[in-house]
Amino acid sequence: MTRRPRSRLPPKLPDPAREAAPRAARGPSTRERLKTARVSGRSVAFGSTEIVSLMRRVARNDRAALLGCPAFEGITLAQVQSTMADVYGWDGDGPRPRIAGSRTVEGFTAASERVLEVASDGGRIAFATTCPASLFTVHRALAAAADAAGGKVFEAAESAPFDERSRDAARLRWLDRVAMVTDGHTLPGDARAPGLAAEELAFTIGHPDLVVADRTFAGHAIASGVEVVAFAGLDALALAVAAWRGLAVRVVPLDERRPPGAYEPLVELVDQLHPGA
Repeated sequence: MTRRPRSRLPPKLPDPAREAAPRAARGPSTRERLKTARVSGRSVAFGSTEIVSLMRRVARNDRAALLGCPAFEGITLAQVQSTMADVYGWDGDGPRPRIAGSRTVEGFTAASERVLEVASDGGRIAFATTCPASLFTVHRALAAAADAAGGKVFEAAESAPFDERSRDAARLRWLDRVAMVTDGHTLPGDARAPGLAAEELAFTIGHPDLVVADRTFAGHAIASGVEVVAFAGLDALALAVAAWRGLAVRVVPLDERRPPGAYEPLVELVDQLHPGA
């Protein structure tokens, strides 16, 4: 029997079983959403000159730049620059420094997994933020997830006053298991007395298995030898250097001063890691 040329064969009818289902429209990724909200990406607060100056101060072990971290013995400017590149993803180019969105997502995922690991083992965890107007929702989500996973999350009502010189004595207050500074009327962060606030926190919580914090709360916890998860903006570079030098700290690089809603992608990541927390 003579075979027909392929070009003369009748067209094949479509097979519904083999037809691929239409792809659902994909929204922006977590990394893209964080960049749009300016939690990552180019800094809106700092220029390159400011951050390069800070890098030099950290290399000199300037006390204010260390945010309570212990002095870094033998630190060099080249090592601080390497930290900036490795942790934040910025190698010094351009008029404004930046935080790579992938570093924020990777850092937050690793940090969250560590929080849940400690919690699942029944560990004691303390949460504190110096940036309640921005990072409180993220701390609260992690604290709730840690509690749901079986962790012993520290909580108190209020500490004793630690800054009697102020008109309204500052103290620590816990809201949804997260400590922050209050003067009884506002939540000023740690700007009023950063060292005193961090010392009061350390005195109040004792020696937990893990501290989740930012800025001076994180720096003083690192100095006390406690394992730390630290949220760190570009100007909190010392916390990243502590991690880069091998201390027990996991860093989440991000801008710490964005509106609360900007961090919603991170809160959603917590929900994905521990549904129902």
